[in-house]
Amino acid sequence: MFGSMLLRWKTIAQTWYDANVGLLLFAMGQLFSSSMNLFARILETTSDPPYNAMQIVFTRMSITTVACTFYMWMNGVPDAPLGPKEVRPLLVARGLTGFFGLFGMYYSLTYLSLSDATVISFLSPTVAGFACSIFIKEKFGRVDKIAGFISFFGVVLIAQPTPNVTAGDSTVTTGQRLAAVGVALLGVLGAAGAFTTIRCIGQRAHPLISVNYFAVICTIVSSFALAISPSLHFVLPQAAWQWALLFSIGICGFCYQFLLTAGLQREKAGRAGNMLYLQMFLAFLFEKLVWNETPNWMEYAGSGIILGSAVWVAVSKRKTETGYDKISTTVTADDLESQPQRPTETYELSDLTANPTL
Repeated sequence: MFGSMLLRWKTIAQTWYDANVGLLLFAMGQLFSSSMNLFARILETTSDPPYNAMQIVFTRMSITTVACTFYMWMNGVPDAPLGPKEVRPLLVARGLTGFFGLFGMYYSLTYLSLSDATVISFLSPTVAGFACSIFIKEKFGRVDKIAGFISFFGVVLIAQPTPNVTAGDSTVTTGQRLAAVGVALLGVLGAAGAFTTIRCIGQRAHPLISVNYFAVICTIVSSFALAISPSLHFVLPQAAWQWALLFSIGICGFCYQFLLTAGLQREKAGRAGNMLYLQMFLAFLFEKLVWNETPNWMEYAGSGIILGSAVWVAVSKRKTETGYDKISTTVTADDLESQPQRPTETYELSDLTANPTL
């Protein structure tokens, strides 16, 4: 009896893990992402001279390029480094849109607090969810919409926008803040575009190939911008802690991009994107530890709403998204319609016929 109960709980746990592995990968990536943003803001606001956002992009992505290329070479990743021919245009689009998402985030960290910059980035999951529903006909269900709406209410409670903010030891003007918000919104569109193209690519390319395209394109664009712009200067590290932070940004960026891509390839953009809200708790924690800032009751309430929405999304998969019955060796059109499959395998019969590489 004990053995059967153990087997039952093991089966339940395995089913839950299979249903939410994409969300778990995405959530793990948030720790690396938040750490990376913290290190970037410290370099941008406390270093003398300060580091600019374009140099942060170059440093992070050049390290990611080396790490990605080495890993793919050591492990013999199929189709590396260019990927399958049929998805190369999508991989290029993923890299270009990802650059704008990355630059928007790092630029906003120069003039906004870590929590404010993080809050603005929360717009990207909903934009991505709607974009996926338009371009690849991916269902953006009622639960996803309600959870997203509730989460936005929590974001409003947390944000509490003010005319001026403090970045490091400097006071940011209203104009600088507005410019930072505008660039951050451009980053939202870029991040949403990256999410959408990753979903379009799906399982047709190894996650590291997608990450490598992103890293190489960002490295090329940022190095070109640093070379031609008279207002941008490459700052060499003056202390060991600066070297350590720059190197950590690159390592965290590689881990985050791999987990993000692997998670999105296994989960819908709207649902997986809700896990971004976990960054809010890490932003509060880091601001307390580094800048000794304590959230007020509205921020705590907003955090509770966001966490509750994220947990609700994680446990509320509908039957059509969580079925794990395997299709028999011989299948018919009726079988494909009647038997639920894994989320990454839910293709129409016409797709299976026309695109055998799926």
